[in-house]
Order: sequence, then structure tokens, then C-alpha cells
Amino acid sequence: MGLTSRQQLILSTLGGGTYVEVKDLASQLDVDVSTIRRDLQTLTRQGLVERLHGGVRLHRVSVPRAVRAQEYLAIAGATRRMLRGGERILIGGGPITDQLVPLLYDVPSLTVVTNDLRAADQLAQHPTITVLAAGGELRDAPGRATTSGPVTAAYLAEQQADWSFVEVEGIHPFGGFTTSTPWSVATARAMLAAGQRRCVLALSAAFGVRCVGFISEVAGADLIITDEQLDDYDLPAFGGKVVRAALDPDHGWRGRR
Repeated sequence: MGLTSRQQLILSTLGGGTYVEVKDLASQLDVDVSTIRRDLQTLTRQGLVERLHGGVRLHRVSVPRAVRAQEYLAIAGATRRMLRGGERILIGGGPITDQLVPLLYDVPSLTVVTNDLRAADQLAQHPTITVLAAGGELRDAPGRATTSGPVTAAYLAEQQADWSFVEVEGIHPFGGFTTSTPWSVATARAMLAAGQRRCVLALSAAFGVRCVGFISEVAGADLIITDEQLDDYDLPAFGGKVVRAALDPDHGWRGRR
């Protein structure tokens, strides 16, 4: 299907790859918001743009799974290096957590609280690790089973831990930490707040993204661990909270900036 001149102009406006709010796009093109939304529906169906909560950006080029796995592992490795024996940690579910779990096996006298039942099962097989699994409503997804809902959130809110580690899909200096699964918001909030040191885990691609489920303002975390592909330009807005993990494990991480 061909594009109208206005739809082509929308793509040109989004050409820098940045997130733009729908109302701002309407103002720039001097049309009402409902007109822009109809255009965005067309562009979304054609896979040209990506709709986010209140806004839009150009659809990101798919990244090979092997590259993503390398990024996940780098973040997981940097997370593991934060830990010491005898600590109590909270972890949620997600692809970074999948990479982190095997790295925890050699941490002595570790206590793990989690709502990820697969992670709980794997960790419970190691006698030096104590595992506490949060009950609640079971959310089953391909390759994953997590609990959520009021029961889960209440249990996590009662925990006291040295660290809490929460994965997010969106990090924005004004929009805070967000997720594309609104049903997991209460659980993520409770987990993040329960840690003495609160840590968010995310790919560099998550920076600048705002998803529909709001978890916390940026001030709600003490540390953000991401991969080294985050540009220096993005760092000042996060007040020295960001640690960038090197994709080459021999290089460790680049530290807070």
C-alpha cells in the first residue's frame, strides 16, 4: 500500500530515531491528533513505526538473537560481580535473569527471593542457595512462568533484601522505568522498593523508550546496569546511576558515569 504525503512526512520527522509524542507530532504537522493517530495506525500495520505509550518512533531494525544474548550475558555478568556471599537478593523474570541465574550457583550462602518459578527451580537444586518463591496468580508465557497480582506484590513488599534486581523495557529521564506488560507493574514496584540497594537491568536499546506500564521514577533506583552500547550522550540525565557492561567479558565494565 502506498503512503500519503503526510505519512511520508511523518516518517521523515521520525528519521532521527527518537521518540516523539503524538500531540507534538500533530502540532508539528498542523493537524489534529485524531488524524495523526489514523496515519500511525496505517504505518504501524506496515511495520514502519513502533507505537509506545503516548508516542511513536521508527520501528527498530531487528537485532540478531545471538547479539541480544551477548548483551544479556554482559549485563548479567556485571550484576553477578556486585554480589557477595551471605547476601539476600530479589530477582524478577526476564532474559537477563535467565543469564544471571547460572552465574549465582557459586555465590556462597545466597538467599534468593523470586516470582520466576523456573529460576526458583534451577536455584533450589544448589544446596548453598536458599530460595523463597513468591506465590500469587500464575502467568504462563513461552519458556517462562511467573507469579503476579496483589498476593505476589504484598509478599514482596514484606521482604528485606540487600539487593533488588528488576528488568525493564523502557528507561526515560522523565518517563521513568516502564514495562510493556501492565499486569506486572505492581510486582515490579514492590520488588524494586524492597531492596536496600535497588538495581534496574535493561538493554541499552531501552533508553529513551516509554512503555505503557509505569513502574517508578528514575529516582526509584540506585543503580542501572546496561550494556556498553549506550552512548555517552545519554548518561548525564541519570545522575551517575548507570553502569555499562562490556560485551567482551575480559574487559569487565566501564563503571558509573
